[in-house]
Amino acid sequence: MEKYFLKNDLGIKIDDYKFNGLKNSLNIEPLKIVEKIKESNLKGRGGAGFPTGVKWEYANKIKSTSKIVICNGDEGEPGTFKDRFLMENLPYKVIEGIVICAYAVKARYGYIYIRGEYEKAIENIEKTIKYMYKNHFLGKNIFDSNFDFDVKLIKGAGAYVCGDETSLINSIEGERGRSRIKPPLPIEKGLYEQPTIVNNVESLSSAAEIMKYDDNPYLKMGTENSRGTKLISISGDVNDPDVYEIEFGSLTIKEIIELAGGVRGNRVGIVIPGGIATECLTEDELNTKYTYEDLEKIGSSLGSGGMIVINNQRNLFEIIKNVSDFFKNETCGTCFPCREGNKNINVILEKVLNENIITEEETKLINEIKEAIGLAARCGFGRSSVNLILSILNKKLLKKVIL
Repeated sequence: MEKYFLKNDLGIKIDDYKFNGLKNSLNIEPLKIVEKIKESNLKGRGGAGFPTGVKWEYANKIKSTSKIVICNGDEGEPGTFKDRFLMENLPYKVIEGIVICAYAVKARYGYIYIRGEYEKAIENIEKTIKYMYKNHFLGKNIFDSNFDFDVKLIKGAGAYVCGDETSLINSIEGERGRSRIKPPLPIEKGLYEQPTIVNNVESLSSAAEIMKYDDNPYLKMGTENSRGTKLISISGDVNDPDVYEIEFGSLTIKEIIELAGGVRGNRVGIVIPGGIATECLTEDELNTKYTYEDLEKIGSSLGSGGMIVINNQRNLFEIIKNVSDFFKNETCGTCFPCREGNKNINVILEKVLNENIITEEETKLINEIKEAIGLAARCGFGRSSVNLILSILNKKLLKKVIL
């Protein structure tokens, strides 16, 4: 069953929302907030899983009067829509999390960057920002705390690569969405060359919920390495695709599929646990617990939280070609091995799809291209673009396809 944490306030109108997480935060020192988030072991929910509290601590210590907070709502991973769910249904919790982060790291300005196709999310966030300014929850002297903070909404222009924080920063500056060389990290030199902290929508919403309580119920949920709950957007061959909130370690992948109404079709072929940049799971791996550590043990990851179920009647040749099409088209083109590597893999898979067979030599070549891309890529795009394809090839799952 679902475990509500982030979903606790579903259905509450903004007039009735108390902003208790923000009120509690403004009554303590910024470093106390950082300590509580660190204690919670909240990991970034955008895909990388970097500890949120560690990021905030580093930002807090940087001496600057022009720090910037960015909420990354550029959710472009196919099969991932949990951030859209939050921005559409709990926009006040998202903005509350941004303000809490800003106070914790001593930032004065913020941006929320939303995928341009998310029209309802954009509308609801805009309404929330106006409401919060009108009621002095944004702007000057928030809750009579002497803390000032302004936030601006930016609409993305459709580039998947802008999910990468440095590409997103370039986009806000009016440049082409492409990654930057690191170092310097954005927290050292980010938007307009100012110290910039970038957090995911779900990460910031979770922080707002954590700060709502005097104690820390987050610590009582999940496992030691995977604390709290996770929003999972489940799609594909299931009977009830939706966004589900799961307590880490409480359910297996198989049980999560059952929660979503079970597989539609004969039986499970493969499961993509965290978006198309993650390695697939086979039917005999579905008893794996849904945690960072358990998925890592079997060579996969939570990724973006977009779980795609594919039944055993699907043509996996078509699926890997579709995935390759996506990454070939979405690479920003800055890194030569990523641009040309994904293009060459796509050529190979076009031949594979037409012939419905792949040779050992072709599989080996794709592995070599993937290694070259990973060594040269500036951002996570290149390092993960071939993960799903190779997991299907290396597990020799194409032989199991029903044609």
